[in-house]
Amino acid sequence: MKKVVKVLVIVLASLIVVLGAGFGFLYANGLSGMSHTSVAKEGQIKVACVGDSITYGHGITGWPNNNYPSKLQEELGDDYHVNNYGVSGYCVQDYADKPYTSLNHYQDSLVYDADIVIFMMGSNDAKPKNWKGETAFLEAYSKLVTSYKNKGSKVYLCTPATAYKVNFEIEPETVETIANLVRTSAILLGCKVIDINNFTKDHPEWFLDGIHPNNDGAKAIATEIASKIK
Repeated sequence: MKKVVKVLVIVLASLIVVLGAGFGFLYANGLSGMSHTSVAKEGQIKVACVGDSITYGHGITGWPNNNYPSKLQEELGDDYHVNNYGVSGYCVQDYADKPYTSLNHYQDSLVYDADIVIFMMGSNDAKPKNWKGETAFLEAYSKLVTSYKNKGSKVYLCTPATAYKVNFEIEPETVETIANLVRTSAILLGCKVIDINNFTKDHPEWFLDGIHPNNDGAKAIATEIASKIK
C-alpha cells in the first residue's frame, strides 16, 4: 500500500511539474490568454491599450515585458501608467463571433477611467463569418469608440496592422477596407488617427505569421504610438 501511495505521489508531482512548465511556456510566449493590470499612482497619466491579439501580444517571446503596451510603458516613462486590455480573437461588432463588449476586460477598461485610450481593433472583424459590410462596421465601431469618449478619455484610433496573408481566417483585403473605415471614423468622431496599417506596410519581417507582430514589430509599434502621444 505504501508503495502504491509513493508511486501516486511521484506521478502527481511529475504531472504538476509538466503542467506548470507547459503553462509557463504559454504565458512567456503570449499564448496563455492570461493578463494582468495594475493601479496607477497618483499623478500618473493613465493609458488604456484596447484591442485584440495584436494588443495582447500573441506569440511574443518574453510576453510580460515585450508586448507592445509593455514597450509603450518603457517609451513613455514613469509619468504614464499603461494597462493592456487586449484580448485575442475579439471583435468590434456585437454580432461577431467574439464581441469585445461581452468581456470583463471591456468593463475593466472603462472603469480604469483612462486619460488616453489607444484603440486598435478590427482584424478579427475581417473574417468572412464576421464581416457584414462597411455600414455595419462603421456603426459598431462608432458605438464602441464613443463609449470611451463618453468617459472623457482622449482616444487615438489605430488602423489595424497590415495582414500579409490569409491566416486565422483573416482576409487581408478586408483588413485594408477596415483601415480606411478607421481613418474615416477618426474624422467623424473627432479623434486622432495613428496609421499602424500604413506604418507596418513593407515590413513583413515584423510579423510572426503574416498577422501577429513579432518582438521587433511590437517594439516598432510601441515607438510609433509613443511618438504620437508625446
